[in-house]
Parts: sequence; C-alpha cells; structure tokens
Amino acid sequence: MTSFRLALIFLFLSMQLNAQSIDVSGVIFQKGSSIRISGAQIVNLKSKTLILSNGMGVFKQSAFIGDTLNITKEGYADFQVVISSNRDLVIQLVKSVQLEEVNVTAQTKKQELDEIRSQYRKKGSYYGGKPPLLSYIFTPITALYELIGKTPGQARRFNRYYFRELEQSEIDRRFNSFKVKPLTDYEGKDLQNFLDTYRPSYELLSKWTDYDLVKYIKQSAIAFDVAGRPAAVALPPLQKDLDLGGN
Repeated sequence: MTSFRLALIFLFLSMQLNAQSIDVSGVIFQKGSSIRISGAQIVNLKSKTLILSNGMGVFKQSAFIGDTLNITKEGYADFQVVISSNRDLVIQLVKSVQLEEVNVTAQTKKQELDEIRSQYRKKGSYYGGKPPLLSYIFTPITALYELIGKTPGQARRFNRYYFRELEQSEIDRRFNSFKVKPLTDYEGKDLQNFLDTYRPSYELLSKWTDYDLVKYIKQSAIAFDVAGRPAAVALPPLQKDLDLGGN
C-alpha cells in the first residue's frame, strides 16, 4: 500500500473521529491538593448540555472533537478545556479568594443591616411599621402606633431600603467581573460597561440557575459586541428579550 493511500486512510479516520460524538470522562480536583470537587457544573459551550460532577468529583460529558467544556463551581475560578481526544481529563480548579471576598462582603452588609433593624425593634417598632391583621384585635394600641408613630414610619422606610440592598448584594454576588471575565474577553472599560449595561434585575436573577446565568452572559456578550461595545448609557439591557429556555 502506497504512502499516499495510507495518508488518505489516516485523514479519513481523523475526519470520522471529529464527526462522531464521544463521551469524555474526567475528575475534578482542587488545585494543589487531593480534594475532589463534587457538584461542579460542566457545560459543553457548543451543545449547551450541562452535567454535574458526582460525589467523587467524576463526570462524563458528551462532546465532539473541538468542543469546549466550561467547568464552574462556586468558590473556584472557572476553567475551560478544548476536547482534542477521548482521553480522560484531570481538571484542577483554583480556589478563588476574590469570590470569597464578594460573599463575605455581602454577608457583612446583611449583618450591618440586621443590626439596624434590631435597633428599631428596641425602640418599640416590632412589626417594622406594618402590623399584621391580628394585632388590631389583640394589641390595638401597638397596631395603631405602628401605623402613625414616628419610629415605625422610619422603620418602614428602612425596610424598603433593607430589601433593596439585600437584592443588590445578591446581584453583586452572582453577576460580577469575576464571573463575567472568564466567559468573555472584556477588560477595563469594556468589562465595566458590560456589567453596567447587562446587570440583571433581582426578579430575573432569582429565577436563574448558574447555567441560565452563564447563557445570559454569553448571549449578552454577542449583543454587546454587535453594538460595538458602547458605553453603558447607550444600550438598554436585553434581559427581557433574551431566550434562556432550551438549547
């Protein structure tokens, strides 16, 4: 058999391999240790299929040669790998100090707000200015005070602020530069403009899984690039228009 025919056979086999879906197995560790990471999300960025690593950090994901797997786990930096064969993968995720700081900051803020709420209770506003219906029957004086008293009025205004701040803290915890940067090539002003423009509402974010959020970021990045990466004030968010359902 001539070398030319051999080359054609190898080329044919290579093309067949690239055209066939394969099962890629792997195990996920914390980098620099033998700790296996369970519950990590492994997303095939082309097919959008998502699976989780099991209790031993092991996973099996379907892919074609050339597909990219994106591995995410809260508390760790995202990791991407391009599939070049059906060999087993050993993934090492780097523990993220930055994400821990975001979580700690959000928790500290909640503690500070809770402390202020407790001060209103100590001043006699037990219901934050919104007494329950039964209080009008069993404690009518307290209920009346909650409606017209100065301190309960302040408590009502603070409660509105309290819940707004908690919602914004939750958005900051899940939608931030640490989450967006690995999924895009944005840096500096482009990154900040993207974060400002496509910052999702709490109402939407609270309904999304981590996979939905990744999909939202990627779809928003396409729209951001098409628009020429404008300043945040120039482009309204597309959060209501993007289709996060299905593949």
